[in-house]
Amino acid sequence: MSGTETPALPAYDEPFRPERSPVLWLLEREVLRFLTIWRYSVVGPVLSTVLFVVVFGSALGSHVDTIDGVGYGSFIVPGLFAQAIVNVGFFNGTTSLFEARRDRYINDVFASPLRWWEINAALVGGGVARGVVVGAGVLAVALPLTHGGAPARPFVLLFGTLGLLLVAAQVGVIAGGHAKSLDHVYSMESIILMPLGFLGGVFYSVHQLPPFWDYVSRLDPVFWLVQVERIGFLGQGDVSAGWALAVVWALAAALTAWSDAMFATGHLKP
Repeated sequence: MSGTETPALPAYDEPFRPERSPVLWLLEREVLRFLTIWRYSVVGPVLSTVLFVVVFGSALGSHVDTIDGVGYGSFIVPGLFAQAIVNVGFFNGTTSLFEARRDRYINDVFASPLRWWEINAALVGGGVARGVVVGAGVLAVALPLTHGGAPARPFVLLFGTLGLLLVAAQVGVIAGGHAKSLDHVYSMESIILMPLGFLGGVFYSVHQLPPFWDYVSRLDPVFWLVQVERIGFLGQGDVSAGWALAVVWALAAALTAWSDAMFATGHLKP
């Protein structure tokens, strides 16, 4: 021994503090996942929706009478806006969660300190973020094409769109939790989502339908999502603003409870 003392090691008594909340890391991962392929995840849905505006609104608008005093192009924009958000919310959740289950990446997430509701919140947050980006892109192109102005009822538009974003994102997460293959994902889109969209009053007012189909349309959840956006943008729809907001937020609450139960009970399996 030389008599020199070994320097004392620093004490690591301080508790670990992450740089940011783990749920924010997972949310960032979900957002970056679709931003890295923005040409397909953002530009693609915006262009396909704008094509509907051009074909139906511009080409056919001059041959279609105004509906409730509104030009046909302006009439269909709110419905197409709602439909675009529902579509991207569905595909964002299904692709993210299904791939995580298929590749067993979800097991690593569940093994992390994240609580089940935080995992669900991050997945839903990614769908909401994608819906905001795509919805903003649709409006940025579609409103000038149809000479649209400021929303007639901003309060209804704001709270209705928040409910729409939540519904769309939760639908995607629930579908992603139940899908067993990619074929299953695409079959849900073609068998369930697409028919609901066409029966949802995107291109017409249900008052123009025979009584039976008017009733059927009102049973369609997409109908209420379209109506809340149409009332917000144009100031009028086929139902009252109060009913539209109530149904949209009831759908959001029911779907949130469903997806929460799916995560809390450990239903997710590879």
